[in-house]
Amino acid sequence: MSLLPLFISFAAQAAEVTDLPPQARGDVSIEYSVAVVPDALREGNQTVANRRSIDHILNYRFRLGALDYLALEVELPHHASSRLRFSDAHEMTYDPIAQTGTMIETGSIADSERHGMGLGGTWIRALATPVSETLFDARGDQITWLLGLGYQFKDQASFWNRNESGQRGAGPTSPAIEARSFWSTQNNMTSPFIGVTWTHRFASDTTLRNSNGVVTEANVELHDPSVLDLQTGMEIELWANESKANGLGSELALDLHGTFRYQTAGKAISGIYLPSVLSLSQNQTVTQSERSSLWAGGGVRWRIIRYLDWRIHSSVGSNFSHRLENPYDVSTAPKGTLGWTVGTAFQFRVRDPMFDAGQ
Repeated sequence: MSLLPLFISFAAQAAEVTDLPPQARGDVSIEYSVAVVPDALREGNQTVANRRSIDHILNYRFRLGALDYLALEVELPHHASSRLRFSDAHEMTYDPIAQTGTMIETGSIADSERHGMGLGGTWIRALATPVSETLFDARGDQITWLLGLGYQFKDQASFWNRNESGQRGAGPTSPAIEARSFWSTQNNMTSPFIGVTWTHRFASDTTLRNSNGVVTEANVELHDPSVLDLQTGMEIELWANESKANGLGSELALDLHGTFRYQTAGKAISGIYLPSVLSLSQNQTVTQSERSSLWAGGGVRWRIIRYLDWRIHSSVGSNFSHRLENPYDVSTAPKGTLGWTVGTAFQFRVRDPMFDAGQ
């Protein structure tokens, strides 16, 4: 599971976050992003390891308009590669005084890595705009309010476990229910938005396998953390020409956005997020503390023609310190360098010009 506030959401770009397709038409999008987050692991005042997460993520999304103010969405996340790299790490040894493990003043161990990949659990969402510029255009409303309710199915191969071939998966394993609420408005050349998303994850059983795909433990209970995202941003129109492309129009816009994320405590597998643990906790369920992060970024959206958008985006931020496993007094600590993401996205609006006539 990524260390990044993954679904900051990379697709949530300004007023577009409240934009739904008209009835019987749809939107298709594909997104790619890479995220790199460096940090250090500290026990007390001493650094006992360095760590870096590297995630390559593809996201496929399809929205279908059921009514002018209601749409259904299917989203399929694909973790092309998720890596946790440890360097300059010390061995975890038993401290008889503290009666727990310690990495302070112990021997060095070789650099190591956890690597996973695979599809994530499919999301299904219902999205509605009870208040919108489209629905109440005659009244002159300039605010759009979007409500969403979604469900993500359980992923059998997550970053915590392996499949029958011995390949580690990626992303969370727990199923989830999501509620979101976003508001956007049009103000001359700018489109500001603000929103909140709550993703509640449920406890889930999983099966642990070794690198050969052999089952080592069955019915292990995990509980990925639930997540609260607070997002705000603004899109600024830089240029527009409605006569371009034989009247299909073209525009260029700048996007600025920020996200604060809070994650609850969760139950994880010992030995995944630490480079070394005691044998008595290896592959056992442990508790991770709650955590939070703050990210800010920007991007450019080019509407090539009315039906096709291309975005490029980037963000920087940091995860605040949190304890990785309750048996050990080892916490993350930002190294003084920020994590970063870079990505791109294409969105195609499936429309029938005959239906659009007169709009």
